[in-house]
Amino acid sequence: MSVYEDLSDEELWDRSRSDDLFDRADSLMELGERKLKAEDWALAKNLFGSSYDLYIQQDRNAEAGKANYSFGCCLYSLKEYVDALEALERSLAIGREINDSRVIAFSAGPLGDTLAALERPDEAIEIYGLAIDTFAELEEFYSAGINSLSQGELYGVKGMQTSSLASFLRAYNIFQSAGDAFGAARAKDRMASALIELGDFEQALAHIKDALATFEFMEVEERIVHMNYRLGWTYVLAGNNAKARKPLELAVKKFKENKDFSRAALAELELLTALYRLDDDDLADELSQRTDRIRSYFEHAGELHNVCYVEALTAEKLTDIKMFDAAAEIYRDIIDRATVIDNKPLIWSSKASLAEVLFHLGRHQKAKEIIGEIDVKDWGENQPELDKLEGVKNLMLEKMVETLNIIVPEGA
Repeated sequence: MSVYEDLSDEELWDRSRSDDLFDRADSLMELGERKLKAEDWALAKNLFGSSYDLYIQQDRNAEAGKANYSFGCCLYSLKEYVDALEALERSLAIGREINDSRVIAFSAGPLGDTLAALERPDEAIEIYGLAIDTFAELEEFYSAGINSLSQGELYGVKGMQTSSLASFLRAYNIFQSAGDAFGAARAKDRMASALIELGDFEQALAHIKDALATFEFMEVEERIVHMNYRLGWTYVLAGNNAKARKPLELAVKKFKENKDFSRAALAELELLTALYRLDDDDLADELSQRTDRIRSYFEHAGELHNVCYVEALTAEKLTDIKMFDAAAEIYRDIIDRATVIDNKPLIWSSKASLAEVLFHLGRHQKAKEIIGEIDVKDWGENQPELDKLEGVKNLMLEKMVETLNIIVPEGA
């Protein structure tokens, strides 16, 4: 323990004005650490910047590297990403020059975050890899696991779900080896996300249930509610709508109790989806009222993308009852809204659905044009969406055969 950790803030401020540069630099550094913990990013940034300058004057490179990556972390927290990038690249260079693993690791982690914020995912993924390896070498397992989770998230954004799953699995192994059950359960949750994208709902559900059981044992209420939402949502994706009902009802109730109304509405939207697909006529009036209420909430909350998802649910129901013209109008409206808010996945998914209903209406040429606008590379390894698009293409072939009255030879 440093002697400075035992000093009061007042004593540290006095020492920060000392003629002894060594004493002044370390006092400023300790003050910066305290302000960082208090999330006073602006003051901490200034303190770390001053201590960095003093360390450089004294050729104390290891301390300079630490001050500089702390300075960069503050800039990142203040969303001053360009300046954060410069500071963190400088501290990483210092760490490499003096071969100090701690400076390298603690520079690389926030540098990855900064590159991600600047929408430079390829560079961020590479830097996260350096952070993971170096933190693991230092036996800083929590930080290694967190960076592995961040790396996995970026692979997911790029549609590289196999790589995403590998990063989440590595995070799980790191947390588990360190005896961090909470971190391991978080990693299981993220593994499930990648598996869902890859279309493996059975494994995804197994991981979600494992994570839920861990959080229930630890009595982490927030995570228990979140995992029930995730469980119900995944049951809906897997087509097991009856099983989705109980966890989603619990999630809606708990989110509302915690005043987390946006997530409550999202959970209720998934519950609505499950109930719609159960096709219970006795629920028709209740579902209509719920749909109107959720749509109204999202509109007033300014969550336009979620308004679109409510509309998509309505269009899906209209498609099921063969009201194709009405469904097509809704999908066109969703595409227009999603274009305004630049929600590309929603645009692609809605175009596939629009093409489907147009084929049912016999408007084959227009449907083919819309399919042609969808680039499968945009989906990456999102297997459910790829399967949906493949289903629409198969429908296209069926409708063309019907229209041309072609008899396909058996075995062709």
